[in-house]
Amino acid sequence: MDGLALATGRVIFVMAVGPGEGKIAVDSLDSMAAFEPEAEAWILDDCTIDGTYDALVRWAADHPRSRVLRNPEPRGYRGIARSMFSLLSAIAAEPVTPGLVIKIDPDTCVIGPGLVDLIRRRLTADGPGIVGAYRVAANGSAREFRRIRRNMILDLMPVGLHKDRHSIRVGRPFWARYLAAARRNGYEFGEHVLGALSGIHGATLRALSDSGYFDRIPPRYRALTVEEDVLLGLATKAVGHQLLDINVDPARPDVWIQFRPPLPIDAAQLLQQGIRAVHPVKLSPEGETMRAEFKLRRPQTEVAA
Repeated sequence: MDGLALATGRVIFVMAVGPGEGKIAVDSLDSMAAFEPEAEAWILDDCTIDGTYDALVRWAADHPRSRVLRNPEPRGYRGIARSMFSLLSAIAAEPVTPGLVIKIDPDTCVIGPGLVDLIRRRLTADGPGIVGAYRVAANGSAREFRRIRRNMILDLMPVGLHKDRHSIRVGRPFWARYLAAARRNGYEFGEHVLGALSGIHGATLRALSDSGYFDRIPPRYRALTVEEDVLLGLATKAVGHQLLDINVDPARPDVWIQFRPPLPIDAAQLLQQGIRAVHPVKLSPEGETMRAEFKLRRPQTEVAA
């Protein structure tokens, strides 16, 4: 991409937060700020009315390098792609594109130093693209995409079900027009980097924005494939960029990112092994115990101006 201006030192963490997630979101943001104090945080509230938005605004008031945006209406899980695309689009509209955008979920904790440097190294070696848990799971096993692949193929039929299993989809989904380009670049149906922790190269963000992908998702998008990380996987391949694994040695993972709980490893083991980030750490008795242990190990830093 000739002429693309990247602020290579600028890093933005992004997080979409729904109702009931305020407490863990604030703790996860604290973890990010403790280990990556130079990074910015852009937070999207899903038009919550349960105190979550207020908690995020209070956090942002103490962290000048943060912004809180808000959906005009609740979009929920089935609208997460539109929510995340709006957030990424807002960042892409900045006068200078950041060198790196890191998406984390409210139940993702940064628990050690060096996460940004790790992601940068992976993208420098093989990028641009998106890096995270791609083909190698945290436990070293191979990730598989059969369920997503099936859903995407069903979505290409003229009529089908929405994810809620009640609404009907009519017509091909918005991403169908990008499929041929993605396939030419080696795309396999369903492949993606888990969105719980994913690093997006600034050039990839710009390419996705320039392709119009973020703007083409309809306000009432209906399909079986609603997951934003899956849709970003297709789009990344469509613009000719790569999906990359953050853990290159299955025996020694740098991050522990898995789809569903429970975690097979406790907080002490994660810290002892030098793991930099972990998902999922839920709002549960087990999760709160784990977060308390993580918090004791965080560096005490002053808020960056």
